[in-house]
Amino acid sequence: MTRRTHIVGAGIAGLSAALAVTGRDGEAIVYEAAPQPGGRCRTLQPADGFIHDNGTHVLFTANGRTLDLLETVGARNRWLEPEPKGLPLYDGRTDAFQRVGLSPWSWLLPSRRPPGLTVPDLARILRLLFPAKDCPVASIIGDRPIMDSLIEPLTVAVLNTPAAQASSQRLACALRQLLRPGSGRLLVARNGLSADLIEPALATLATRGASVLTGQRLHRLLIGNGRAIGLALSDRTVMLGPDDQVILALPPYEVARLLPGLPVPASFEPILNVHYRMNGPAAPRFVGFTGTLAQWALIRPTHVSVTVSAADAVIDRNAADVAARIWREIVPALRRLGLDAAGDRQPDTRVVKEKRATIRQAAEVLPQPPLLPLANLALAGDWLGSLPATIESAVMAGEHAAALLRNARCTRASILRDRPLKTEDAA
Repeated sequence: MTRRTHIVGAGIAGLSAALAVTGRDGEAIVYEAAPQPGGRCRTLQPADGFIHDNGTHVLFTANGRTLDLLETVGARNRWLEPEPKGLPLYDGRTDAFQRVGLSPWSWLLPSRRPPGLTVPDLARILRLLFPAKDCPVASIIGDRPIMDSLIEPLTVAVLNTPAAQASSQRLACALRQLLRPGSGRLLVARNGLSADLIEPALATLATRGASVLTGQRLHRLLIGNGRAIGLALSDRTVMLGPDDQVILALPPYEVARLLPGLPVPASFEPILNVHYRMNGPAAPRFVGFTGTLAQWALIRPTHVSVTVSAADAVIDRNAADVAARIWREIVPALRRLGLDAAGDRQPDTRVVKEKRATIRQAAEVLPQPPLLPLANLALAGDWLGSLPATIESAVMAGEHAAALLRNARCTRASILRDRPLKTEDAA
């Protein structure tokens, strides 16, 4: 009988799991509830032709597992560094505009240091890199200028949680990766998330014989004797063979619905993205903001995408009002970058609200389920474990789920081989 791995969820974790399974000559079938794979890392293509990613997802050269995945699917050269001379940073309070290095090594150049950085701040940053215990990021840095110019923007970018509540240990996991020389280069997709990440992954899976079925929500998981025995999907029920396996690459609230009683995180943080349709440069640009509602913007040839992370204060406000305020605040920075922008000429705009974008990554013990809640079922997702919920952690979670099931199967096979053969075994 053919051994299959049924993967529920075609986000980054699910696609990563499918690539891991098929990379070892396994067979994978992926089920996705939405009409389009990719999860939060997808490109929206509405009928009006205003095409843009759902948000401004980026990578760092420190994200080795994700870069390996891009190599596997032949898309590594599609991710480029938009700001090799340092991140342009605009302060909306002072109208100052400078470049800031994202690696601590770049701060050896005075022109690349974050505004307000002092020698005592370096000691605080060192404590943040190696916290003795988990505590809020802000409690380590204190009320220093460096908080506004570097730590708060970096914290909400990585953890999508305000520094006053954010976990110092989770942030430290990401920051320590930036200590290696060359690891702090920021990368963006040249053409978009679907074109430069999702579609190459789907094409690779297709060449390996994997199937990706959209419009298939998992309504119920059929369980018997501690194993998953069937999947009740939108228009079909798939009964599993004795060697079939399942990976649930789903957000925590979906896992809780399908497997009641499992401990999962229950608090979330929103992200608000605003997309302005306008002409931009030929190659992507990236700019950070302080003293404004938005934290950063990705500028493409046809539009500008602006992100407000940890957006709890504005997520329920009128979308048009929020978009108008953000536009007025970012116009000076856009003009500095050579764009034809004016405060009284707001372009066509689309607001995308994600009320449960990530789990709230606060300095507290988060509920965590077992990664193998059933004998033949593993969990995957960026919310599992103690790493920041990022693309990198989603890739790692998908690969880990595939490895857990592979090892569990090998262990079971070894136990069966070592036992004396009995009549009931043959039956």
